[in-house]
Amino acid sequence: MTGDGGRERLFTPGPVAVPPEVLEALARPVVHHRTAGFRACFVRVRAALAEVASVPGDDVMIVTGSGTTAFEAALLASVPAGARILALRGGKFGDRWAAMARAFRFSVDDLDVAWGRAWPEELVRARLAAGPAPDAVTLVHSETSTGVLHDVERIAAVVREAAPDALLLVDAVTSLAAAELEPRAWGLDAVVAGSQKGLWLPPGLGFVWLSERAWSRAPAGRRVPAYALDLHRERPRQREGEAAATPATSLVVAAEAALDVLRRESTKARREGLARRNGAVLAAGRALGARPFAERPSPAVAALAMPDGLPAPDVVRALARGGVRIAGGQDGLAPFVVRPSLLGWLDDGDALALAAALERAWRDLGRAAAPGVAVAAAQRALSM
Repeated sequence: MTGDGGRERLFTPGPVAVPPEVLEALARPVVHHRTAGFRACFVRVRAALAEVASVPGDDVMIVTGSGTTAFEAALLASVPAGARILALRGGKFGDRWAAMARAFRFSVDDLDVAWGRAWPEELVRARLAAGPAPDAVTLVHSETSTGVLHDVERIAAVVREAAPDALLLVDAVTSLAAAELEPRAWGLDAVVAGSQKGLWLPPGLGFVWLSERAWSRAPAGRRVPAYALDLHRERPRQREGEAAATPATSLVVAAEAALDVLRRESTKARREGLARRNGAVLAAGRALGARPFAERPSPAVAALAMPDGLPAPDVVRALARGGVRIAGGQDGLAPFVVRPSLLGWLDDGDALALAAALERAWRDLGRAAAPGVAVAAAQRALSM
């Protein structure tokens, strides 16, 4: 069974619903990557990405692949072989970057915080004071698995004070175009994102921004070897609208359309709207007896811990039967956390539709849910 008109409604933190302009661009004839027209498009997309990432004028590298692929490329481009990495872990993706660093034989120290908690700066400060000093620190901005928006600005300030030579590599996969992110002002060295989140595209592209000191930290001969993901080889090519290997041309063309849509609204208004809608979903969940799981909620995902006796996988399945697709919890959170999201091309009406769908799922599963209770709560949150 699907929603109205047979259309499945996508309320996941990736992939997300995309604008019709993007669908139209994807339906165009495939273009060749060695043409003048595509080169010009490639250059325009890189410039628009830099603007959205708050690094106008800088290189934003386009990688064919996922956000994970982009993080691998950033890691290998900026961190010299054998370096010591401090991995701040508080969810599935913080764990992933630590595992990736170990796979490339970096020396990795883990610093953990409970899933659902925001990183306390005093914990990071104490670990850095205890030594040994890391060469790089990995951190997730919006931890998609827990719904937490970590305070990267404050954590970066702590790292800059306690370990000024350490590179700070940030996963912004669900925060780019969704939450405040100022790479230069905050002193970040790598920002990584993917196409299928706040940039309103299908999966298939990754994006990397590196600071100048990150570009210089791992010169030739000191880097872990890379070939297809060698950003140092890519950088001069991409500046000319080229790529060393065939890029995902149709996705790049669609990216120009998506970025045009994104930039019709101010960055501030877009972020505020997303945070308001995310708050509405959290309010709807509270009205039904669930609770926000994240100590510091990200605007990109409304992680909800289910009431006792209501298994999260049952809620995900009940919504899917009604044509509403949300994400379930990951790893140890799978039994009791669901993760709806309004990160895609959605509006206030979609937030209310999701609240109504949650009500219906509750009733389908035999839970008391007065008609309109979740919708009313969402409506109040949207009006604040």
